[in-house]
Amino acid sequence: MKDQLIMIKRIAVMAGLSMVSAAGFGQTTPLNAPGGAVTVQPGAVPANSPGTLQPQGTTPTGPAAATISSAVSPDGSAPAPALTVSGFKRFGDPLLESLIQLGLDNSPNLRAALSRVEEARIRVGIAESFLSPSLRSSALVTTQSLSERRPLSIPNQADLLPRFQLNTFQFLPIDASYEVDLFKRIRRTINVADLQAQASEADFQSFRLTLASDIARTYLLIRGNDAEQGAFRRNIQARDSTLAILRERFRAGLISQIDVQRAETDYATLQVTLKGLTRSRIELVNGLAQLCGQDPNQFSIATGDLPVQVPQYPYATVQIDQLQRRPDLLQFVRQNQIATAQVQLQQASTQPRVTLVGSAGVLSGRIGPWFTPSSATYLVGVNASVPLYEGHRARRNIALARQQTQTNQQTYQQALQLALRDAETALDNQSLLRQQIELQQQTLTLARRTERYNRELYVRGLATYLEVLDAQRTILTVEQQLAQLRSQEAQYAVALLRAVGGDYQ
Repeated sequence: MKDQLIMIKRIAVMAGLSMVSAAGFGQTTPLNAPGGAVTVQPGAVPANSPGTLQPQGTTPTGPAAATISSAVSPDGSAPAPALTVSGFKRFGDPLLESLIQLGLDNSPNLRAALSRVEEARIRVGIAESFLSPSLRSSALVTTQSLSERRPLSIPNQADLLPRFQLNTFQFLPIDASYEVDLFKRIRRTINVADLQAQASEADFQSFRLTLASDIARTYLLIRGNDAEQGAFRRNIQARDSTLAILRERFRAGLISQIDVQRAETDYATLQVTLKGLTRSRIELVNGLAQLCGQDPNQFSIATGDLPVQVPQYPYATVQIDQLQRRPDLLQFVRQNQIATAQVQLQQASTQPRVTLVGSAGVLSGRIGPWFTPSSATYLVGVNASVPLYEGHRARRNIALARQQTQTNQQTYQQALQLALRDAETALDNQSLLRQQIELQQQTLTLARRTERYNRELYVRGLATYLEVLDAQRTILTVEQQLAQLRSQEAQYAVALLRAVGGDYQ
C-alpha cells in the first residue's frame, strides 16, 4: 500500500497535474474529503439515483463549453486553432467524457473564470465608447440675491446698495465634447483592452483544460484501483478454495497444521490489503465528486476497467506548434502583446489632446421668454491640452512598459521550455511503459506456469506448501504491478494531452 501511494505521488509530480480547488486556482483539492458513497459492484446503485453516472452515447453541452474564437498565433499574424478538450475522447470511454462534461458544466471556479471573460469584453466596449461624442443635458434653475454691501470695483460714496435679485432659467441645455484621436491614443487604449480580453479567454481555456485533465487523472486512478482490487479478489478467491482443501487434508492427517496456518495468515493479509485499496478508492471518488461539482454523499462510480485504448502520440518527438496551442502559453503571448501595446499607448499620451466642445440651449432670467429666439444661447470651441513638464513621468512610463515587454518575453521562453519538458517526459515515459507492460505480461505468464507446476508437485508430495505459497504471492505481485503500469500509462497519456493543449492532430 505504501509503494502504491508513493507511485501515485510520482505520477502527479511527473505529469505536472494539480487538483483544482473549488476555492481558487492556486489551491489544492484534497482527495480525502469526508463522507461519500461508492458503488463497488456494478448494479449496486440504481441507474437513476442522484450522482450515479452511467455511460452515455452523447455528451451534454453547457455554458462553460465555450472556446476561444479570437485566438491568434504566437506571432499575432494568423488565427490559431480553437482550444478544446476533445483529446480525452481518444480514450473511448463514454463515462469519462460524461464526467468531464459534468465538471465543465458545474464547476463554480470555471463559471467565475467565464464571468471574468465577460467583464473583459465589457471593458472593451467601454474603451470603444470614447471614440463617440459625449452629449449631456441638464436643466438649471437658480435664484441669487446679491447683498446690499457687495463689493464694487469702483468705490461708491453710499454705504449701501440696492439689493439685487438674479434669476437664471436654463432649459434643455446640451453640452457636447469630442476628443479628436489625432495620435491614436484612444484606439491604442481599445487595443490594450481587447488584448486583455483575449488574455482572459486564454486563462479561461487554461482552467478548463486543467479541470478536464484533473478529472481524467482522478478517474483513471480510480480505474487503476479497480484493477488492483480485481487482482486481489481473484487471488483471494483462489486462496479461499485452496484453504478449504488444506483444512480437509489436515483433518485427514495428510499435512501438518503449519501449512494451514500459513494459508490462513496469507488469506488474512490479502483481506487487509483489499480493505486499504477500498479506502483509497473512497477518497478518490470523493475528490472526483468535488471536481465535478457534486455532493460526495450522492455521488458514486461503479467498478470498471482501465480503458483498453490509450491515446498514442503520432510523432516521435513533441512538435513545437502543438505546444504553442496551449492556452497558458497563449496567455503569455497575450501578456507580451499587451506590454508592447502599452509602450505605444504611453508614447501617445505624450502627444497633445485636442477636444471639440460645444453647448447650446435657451437661457433667460424669467420663465416667460424661454421659447423666444432671443433666449437661444450656444458655445463652440476647441480645447487643446499639451503636456509641458510632469517630472519626466511619461518618459519613465515608456521605459517601464518596454522593460515589462522584455520580462514577458523571458517568462514566455521559460514557460515554453517547461511545457516542452513536461511533454517530452510524458512521451518518453509512455513509450517505455508500453515496453515494460509487454515484459510484465510475459512475466505474469511465466509466474502462472510456475505456480501450476509447484501446485502439482505439492499434490504429489514432492514440494512444500511454502513453495506453492511463494509462487502464488509472485503472481499477485506481478498482477498488481501490471495494473499499476497500465494505470501509469493512462496517466501519462493524460499528461501528454494536457501538455500539447488538449488534443493533437
